[in-house]
Amino acid sequence: MKKILIYSVGFVLLSVYFLLTVFVLPSEFLMTEQLIPKPIFEAILSETEIKLGDSFRLDIVSKNIGDYADIHIVSVGFPELTEIDDVVKIATYDFSLSPSYIDVDDEIGSSYSGGVDTTLAKYPLIEAMSRPLKPDIETHFDIVVTPKNSGVFNVYVKSIGIPHSSDVSHYPSSGVLDHQNEHVLVYSVTVNP
Repeated sequence: MKKILIYSVGFVLLSVYFLLTVFVLPSEFLMTEQLIPKPIFEAILSETEIKLGDSFRLDIVSKNIGDYADIHIVSVGFPELTEIDDVVKIATYDFSLSPSYIDVDDEIGSSYSGGVDTTLAKYPLIEAMSRPLKPDIETHFDIVVTPKNSGVFNVYVKSIGIPHSSDVSHYPSSGVLDHQNEHVLVYSVTVNP
């Protein structure tokens, strides 16, 4: 008799659990507010014109002014380079994860797809990442660049918040498109011979 009672109670509990997971909880999950991070940054060039052999500095201060971000990324690209070598040095860095170096021909995500769409890198990048990043916390990423050739040296900078749930989850939201089909701000320095 005890076994029948235990089996009956177990069956009722399993039935209630099944009904909750199939009919009640999915609508609760759908009603959950979706987080929308909103990354921004300010970047300052130390110089806009230098002599060949001299260096310039790019100081980047970024933060998330939206909802909580699982991952906050600042990506710095160097379209005039094929290798970072000793041309680019990190001066300061206070993101929570070590910087990622991306080389030419590495497979990378594109079109803000979170890695679903991919492409091959056409130039090197350094990506700074914090995981997670609460709203209004500043992060700093400063680099020193010593170009090896004269001419215009461009640096592409962008920031992405994950989950990428809205057009405000990346900064900038318009302008120049990079090799990932994502928007960047361009910082240019003229290198004189």
